[in-house]
Amino acid sequence: MPPRPTFLDRRIHVLGGSLSMPVALLIGATLVTSILGAQLPDLLNAGRLSPALIKSGEVWRLVTWTFFEMDPVGLIFGALALFWFGNDLVRLWGPGRFLATYLGLAAAAAGVTCLVALAWRPLMGLEFAGAWPVISALIIAWAIAFPTRDIFVYFVLPMRGRNLIYITLGGTLLFALLSRSFAIYTPHFAAELLALVSMRRNPLSGLWAKVKFELAYRRWRHRSRNLREVPRQQPRDEDPRWYH
Repeated sequence: MPPRPTFLDRRIHVLGGSLSMPVALLIGATLVTSILGAQLPDLLNAGRLSPALIKSGEVWRLVTWTFFEMDPVGLIFGALALFWFGNDLVRLWGPGRFLATYLGLAAAAAGVTCLVALAWRPLMGLEFAGAWPVISALIIAWAIAFPTRDIFVYFVLPMRGRNLIYITLGGTLLFALLSRSFAIYTPHFAAELLALVSMRRNPLSGLWAKVKFELAYRRWRHRSRNLREVPRQQPRDEDPRWYH
């Protein structure tokens, strides 16, 4: 007898589309807390990621920071990204694992940020809030899980799944280099690297394999310049000088 569907197994139909319950909960929670955070600054301040305050014992900040997305455009596209990629990951992992991965990435990225802050003192005084570090990590996880699936970036640019890994990492690096403070992107890099490690696949391995093949091929071509075809009729008293 198949197990009875749980609450997380349900789906919600919105605007002609279908949302899995975990994705709907994350979108709804992020939307509500972000609006409340904009109207109640004390709530936002209590939920931000702060390495200094976490060090003093306010451990709830390890998770709450990812539910405050204060940029309206970032909030809209974050919800769309969860809709586009989250449903596939829920089907792949199951609803429970998907939620655990989302919250686990938030806590782990915050933990890495705090560890980095111990060595990089300017980071200790910063505060972070936003859903995009974890969402970008989920995008990388989706790209690793579906490397050959085609998507359309901004509904126009066609892109294969595996290329989305490089676009996400490169985009994060570009935004960090163009920002006033490179340190504020520490949670982004931490979450994305954690996604790579958790999926147990190095996106650069394929590129490195191609580089090694090209180098080996060039060496073979260089050595083969001295090789010539041996004539079929060759005097027996003459030592062979070439390979056939």
